[in-house]
Amino acid sequence: MLLRVEDLYVEAGGRLIVRGINLEIDRGEIHIIIGPNGAGKSTLLYAISGIPKYRIVRGRILFNNEDITNLTSTERVKIGICLMHQFQPQIKTVKVKDIEEYIVSKFGKNKLAEYAREILEIDKLENRSLFHNMSGGERKRLELYLTLLTNPKLVLLDEPDSGVDVDSLFKIAEVINRIVSEGIACILVTHRGDIVKLLKKVDRVYVMCSGKIVESDGRDVLERVLSTGFAKVCEKLKSGL
Repeated sequence: MLLRVEDLYVEAGGRLIVRGINLEIDRGEIHIIIGPNGAGKSTLLYAISGIPKYRIVRGRILFNNEDITNLTSTERVKIGICLMHQFQPQIKTVKVKDIEEYIVSKFGKNKLAEYAREILEIDKLENRSLFHNMSGGERKRLELYLTLLTNPKLVLLDEPDSGVDVDSLFKIAEVINRIVSEGIACILVTHRGDIVKLLKKVDRVYVMCSGKIVESDGRDVLERVLSTGFAKVCEKLKSGL
């Protein structure tokens, strides 16, 4: 098993957000996490990636059978865990091509990133300031590309379909399908599930409510929940799940 999350509790800003999460994902699998706003979906990804603001108060994270609970985010990137952020900082003084060259100098070139560079049309962005005055689609395409430059074994995607135009959505989905086909594991958080319709396979879907996983199954869970809303499935928490 590539990643195992065991009884994970996470707090941020003094507030407990993630409550007793357990999940496993292996190489070449893609798992989807859905849920209402404030359910703890992004917080879970941040904790797995080691963002300091999100403190693990209980449980542990195993990667390749090694306990990485106390590793820094930088150390986790080095072993193959990389997060595609939902919101990217705009930096006027740094060009896209400069950050691209810097990451390549640290991790070397890889064929998957070269493939993604063409599909995501990064050449049209390389002379622009990093994420500055970019559309939602441009920002998400660029962030996905920069993520793949680190040669990851596990990609954490935080709402890659949020604020994205249709053309960019198809391009991003095409690259995600390639990621999985290359044997890389992927955990994808989505609020509306638009991108899931374009994925060739989905190994597991988790529904999160109030920091807990209330349901876990195949793609049909996503279709059912998105057609009826989250309220009904989240009622399971009231019954003591």
